[in-house]
Amino acid sequence: MEYSFKYVGPKPLISKTGIDFDQNKEDKFVFMSIVAELIQALDHEYITDKNYVCNTGDRPLNSDAILGLIRKYNPNLTLEIEERKKLTEKAITDELDRANHNKLLCAEECQILVKNIELMRSYNIQRSINKSIYYSGINILAEIIKRGHIDTIISPMFLKFNHVFHSVQGVLVKLHPPIDSTIDIYEDSGHLKTKFTILHKV
Repeated sequence: MEYSFKYVGPKPLISKTGIDFDQNKEDKFVFMSIVAELIQALDHEYITDKNYVCNTGDRPLNSDAILGLIRKYNPNLTLEIEERKKLTEKAITDELDRANHNKLLCAEECQILVKNIELMRSYNIQRSINKSIYYSGINILAEIIKRGHIDTIISPMFLKFNHVFHSVQGVLVKLHPPIDSTIDIYEDSGHLKTKFTILHKV
């Protein structure tokens, strides 16, 4: 089965009075161009003690190119998407069940809440698809870093880079054995930069 990969928006907050959005829980789609570009930039043979420089962000990849890249590295992507989609659909079903049995709501409030949940069904499912693709990309990055024994990645201090580095950090520390890392922000020639340092154990 083929799934679409497109931006929908931040996490919806659904209630009996309407639908709001949590701007702090952005759609993972917005980080995927950075993830894909880092995969392309980092996946190559490395010479010990040599520094490598690459430019990202000059020509952001479109959604089809990103999806194709992730599929190339992860043949199980469709299965992972389907599993997360099922979990999301179950969560929606549970949410509807709770709404229909909420004794604190009057009939009209219950009807509005149920309608709002249904209204955001496809929105939430697309967010779950995007999340699967994002975390697949993050796992690919973690594997490239581990395999290449990459010690340091330096980027401009952009929030999207920092978000991606934090996600990779979370995957690395769960490996067996775990790989620790640090994320530091510093100034270089008047520009803020982020330094992602991977602490490989000997």
